[in-house]
Amino acid sequence: MQFDHIFYPKSVAIIGASPQIPYFIKPFMEPEYDGKLFLVNPNRDEVLGLKCYPRLQDIEEPVDYAIFSIPAKYTSGALRDCVDKGVKAVHIFTSGFSETGKEGGKELEEELLKIASDKLRIIGPNCMGVYCPESGMTFTNGMSKEAGEVGFISQSGAHATQVPLAGMMRGLRFSKVVSYGNAIDLDSSDFLEYLGDDPKTSVILLYVEGVKDGRKFMNALKSACNKKPVVVLKGGRTKEGARSASSHTGSLAGSAKIWEALFKQTGAISVRNIEELIDTALAFSRCPLPRGRNVSMITFSGGSSVVQTDACIDMGLNMPVFGEEAIRKLEKITSSVGGGITNPLDSYHSYFRPGGLLEVANIIAPEDYIDSMMLEVSATYTRMRDEGMHDEFITNVTEVKRYVQEEVGEPFMVALPDTCYTEERAKLQEAFQREGIAVYPSIDRAARSIFNMYRYQRFLKKK
Repeated sequence: MQFDHIFYPKSVAIIGASPQIPYFIKPFMEPEYDGKLFLVNPNRDEVLGLKCYPRLQDIEEPVDYAIFSIPAKYTSGALRDCVDKGVKAVHIFTSGFSETGKEGGKELEEELLKIASDKLRIIGPNCMGVYCPESGMTFTNGMSKEAGEVGFISQSGAHATQVPLAGMMRGLRFSKVVSYGNAIDLDSSDFLEYLGDDPKTSVILLYVEGVKDGRKFMNALKSACNKKPVVVLKGGRTKEGARSASSHTGSLAGSAKIWEALFKQTGAISVRNIEELIDTALAFSRCPLPRGRNVSMITFSGGSSVVQTDACIDMGLNMPVFGEEAIRKLEKITSSVGGGITNPLDSYHSYFRPGGLLEVANIIAPEDYIDSMMLEVSATYTRMRDEGMHDEFITNVTEVKRYVQEEVGEPFMVALPDTCYTEERAKLQEAFQREGIAVYPSIDRAARSIFNMYRYQRFLKKK
């Protein structure tokens, strides 16, 4: 219940409200937020046309959630007011605490925690707070108002903004996002426990630099991974990165080897960067889990096949040879310009023939030695531009996706490499995302996402 007041508050007070922080105020003025908003600032009568109260206690109605946008030296007094008012949760946006490494920062955090005691919960300080499109909660403009199934827990405020915005461009939608900063009270472990049980979240993303209670974190991570995929980007893996993490949120990053052992033991999927974090979330949210690591690929040229085979093998996937029966069937419906029928399959002429790609998929996907399928698109852009064949191609690919994923139960991904034909590529990406297809800018990134899903499938089998 304590998290309901965080993600679904019926009333919010912004302490220190001013025109300089419209990104906190304006979202609560949108119709998506149906709760009550109160502004507190003793030096102003109104902000953005809304009344300002001199003190929190001057608000006659109950307040569930308070946001602090005041200098660090005033946070203790404001928190005492929140306790007296009966506020249930506080988000301290303010920085200037232990992350600075300066004298008094750590002591101020300890004072805040003592004031809060067991009376209210604290997010932060030094963080962006909460984004929950279902309730209208957000911390900046431009975030999607459409709720999805991906949850994101971030020690970094910038990543808490960047990942949902970048994910939105890839067709991802989020259930809940929280930036928790210095984590003097609620931390990554608490939010892992919550999202692990949240029926509206099916995939959890986590950006973490360090934790204060290793045992608690391990138990929370393992519990969550047993219920749903957890994809983790660990900040501070290198000595230099660890030094940066210490100055960012005051965290001790710890040994990279210890972290990797922890992820392996708990079933968490570790990734290297933001792009892979989003790529992997897209795979888990759009595709069924692969049974194994064997992939099939349809490409548009023999040269592309060679390069993409290397990419898949480097990633830890297998590219099995088609069986004799499958080859005989494929020879009847496709021609391979670069040579014989093989995997990857050079089947350019099937791309635009009505039902051509579906015929190919009907032969390849059901084979028991195939676990997933990828389709590469690139040279086809010119034909779509010159002959206006977008709709036919989109129909062809959508038919394949529905067959491979819904009937056969395998992942299906499309790679749309960057090209000078930006308009054609954008049309395809938008259409495929609308159809729920996992779209990637390269086979390399699609292959890595399949391998990450395979890693999680392997963990589930070992449980």
